Amino acid sequence: QAILPLRGKPLNVEKARLEHMLNNSEIISIISAIGIDVGNVEDLTKLRYGKIVILTDADVDGQHIRTLLLTFFFRQMKKLVEDGHIFVARPPLFRVEQKKSKRYVQTLEEMYQELMARGLKDTKLSILHTQETPPVEPKVLASPALDRLVQILGELEEALLILERRGLNLASFLALSAPDRGLPQYHVIYAGKDYWFFDEAEIERFCVQEKQRIGRDLVVAETVVTRTGENGEATDAVTYVRQELHEVRSINRLMEKLREFGVGPADLIPLPRIAGREPPVRYVLEYQDTKKPLNTLRELVAEIRRIGERGMTITRFKGLGEMDGEELWETTLDPARRTLKRVTMEDAIKADQMFRILMGEKVEPRRDFIQKHALEVKEIDYHGA
Repeated sequence: QAILPLRGKPLNVEKARLEHMLNNSEIISIISAIGIDVGNVEDLTKLRYGKIVILTDADVDGQHIRTLLLTFFFRQMKKLVEDGHIFVARPPLFRVEQKKSKRYVQTLEEMYQELMARGLKDTKLSILHTQETPPVEPKVLASPALDRLVQILGELEEALLILERRGLNLASFLALSAPDRGLPQYHVIYAGKDYWFFDEAEIERFCVQEKQRIGRDLVVAETVVTRTGENGEATDAVTYVRQELHEVRSINRLMEKLREFGVGPADLIPLPRIAGREPPVRYVLEYQDTKKPLNTLRELVAEIRRIGERGMTITRFKGLGEMDGEELWETTLDPARRTLKRVTMEDAIKADQMFRILMGEKVEPRRDFIQKHALEVKEIDYHGA
């Protein structure tokens, strides 16, 4: 096998013409190394390697480079994809050292699952007080009930982080919850004020009422330009911004599951200090001879992961450059131990479609995609991309 280092990012094949592409040094190097020409891709007799493996870092830049390369192969050397010659290397994200032994963990999900399993072993949670249903006696949860609660809280945390990235105050937003409807799914900014709605029908009724009141149609806009009169009141009440909170559906569903344990939205909010006094302890996590007080259930998942890390030294690789020669061989280059994913036509088509959206000339699809998904970004798992 041979390694072809690429400097920087390959050419943007979405915008470059073929003749321009063929003058790019990185593209020329790829074509020369593979042994076939882009003008004669049906004939693979001169193909120098049976497997062409894309190795990139586990970060945003690495994913971008991988998408560029997949798009190039899909458009200029489709036969290589169709015949199964293109692969993506899956180097591990973590090195785990434990009791003088060393091993690697491939994905973020696998690492979390292992930590949670270790952390939940022989662990108990005592619920001393909850604002939903204060228990007469402490309620003690152990496996499997505690496992289920932690799974729900883990999923819920991802959705709550999206809400917070929107700039919403969690305590204030959770206070908008209605008993039979959960949390509102739509946020409207109109005439300098915030409005919350549970469905589109409510928004339509609101718009009709305002049209009748002001005698003008309301128009959806990307931003509201509010003009104020001499008295400081808003005078431009024609446009409004409408934002759908996609994550609220998951939050409402998971909140219902939480109530099965006698807890609810209030248990996700820290209690404040009153007159300088610490708030009462609502939950206690017990493991071995240790008792850990918790002020909110949002602390539970992270604390159990910390318990699971005991006795382990975990190193996360951000890129292939962080590995030494031995680690790079063990995880990525050794044919007997490495993990490869064969790129299918479906994979290549998805990469091509994504590239058209993000790197093409049309602004509308790119803007719509970013508006829909920008806030959903969490800690990136390269292998799940």
